[in-house]
Amino acid sequence: MAVQTRAQLDIKSNTVKNETAPSANTAARVGGLLEDFADSVTLNGERGFANLYVDTPTDYTPNTSAEEVVDITMKNGASAGSVFSTSDYTITYTGSITVGLRISCQLTFAGANNRRYSFWIAQNGNIIPQSLSENTTQGTHNHVICLEAFVLVSENNSFEIFASSNSSDKITIQTATFTACTI
Repeated sequence: MAVQTRAQLDIKSNTVKNETAPSANTAARVGGLLEDFADSVTLNGERGFANLYVDTPTDYTPNTSAEEVVDITMKNGASAGSVFSTSDYTITYTGSITVGLRISCQLTFAGANNRRYSFWIAQNGNIIPQSLSENTTQGTHNHVICLEAFVLVSENNSFEIFASSNSSDKITIQTATFTACTI
């Protein structure tokens, strides 16, 4: 059947529960409702989280003509469950069902004064617009950005941090934590 919200499932289950017409709750109707429940639930084995992080200053030069992946080497952090894999700067959901994910990144960087920097989370190389964080530097001290997105994903969806700038001056990423978790 299909993944459905709790409200949708409540409406369907109340219809079956309160049905008074003779023979209205057929095997197909009740079976379909059970399939919807099974498709919509996330089991403990399908839950998990993964984390990548930077804990030593790392230089990165943003692209001025297009958004591109922040391809810095990150370390593997804490993880739980078996539904994610990680590489240098990518977190991939490897679970076998469609689930909701919360993807987030907190990043501290220093760069030249009066430069605009834009950061996003990307899913399969496509920017997630709701995750945008823009920063125009006001000094050369550390600046903090926070990115977050909630998405539905299926098997082998990958996530990365993308950036662009109006300047090709390098920035120094002081710290970063990049996390994905099922919800």
